[in-house]
Amino acid sequence: MRRLLLPLLALAALPALASCEKREVTVTDGWVRLSPNPDAPSAAYFTVKGGSEATQLSAVGSEVAIRFEMHETTRENGMMQMKPLASVEIPANSSVKFEPGGKHVMIWNINPGIKPGQRMDMVFTFANGAQIEYPMAVRGAAGAAPAAGEHAGNHSG
Repeated sequence: MRRLLLPLLALAALPALASCEKREVTVTDGWVRLSPNPDAPSAAYFTVKGGSEATQLSAVGSEVAIRFEMHETTRENGMMQMKPLASVEIPANSSVKFEPGGKHVMIWNINPGIKPGQRMDMVFTFANGAQIEYPMAVRGAAGAAPAAGEHAGNHSG
């Protein structure tokens, strides 16, 4: 009887252990809107899904552009204002969207060889040093967000 009890207890504990699995941060739904003016910044939009623990997105970059800044557009006293963000809190088990009219990444001096329909490899750096590489769909200035599922999968770090 004792020989059966220990394996049964171990099997009963498996679901509890599976729920303790540490989930990683992921980046999904990314796209870049190219500026029609090469001297003006372009913008990147995406979703960061938090893992098991809260973290902070501290930088976004790429080898095909010179400067990147996280910003947030807000409405104060009826006026739209944009302010730079040093980092963005990513709560555990939650998502933070970077989207037009809200949080976004401004990108200056993108390599002129990057055209709509291509991908732009981006690197997302978090406060704990983790990095996620993610290929973002590139759209023209009038381009809308990619259709759901256009960039299948997500990337985690």
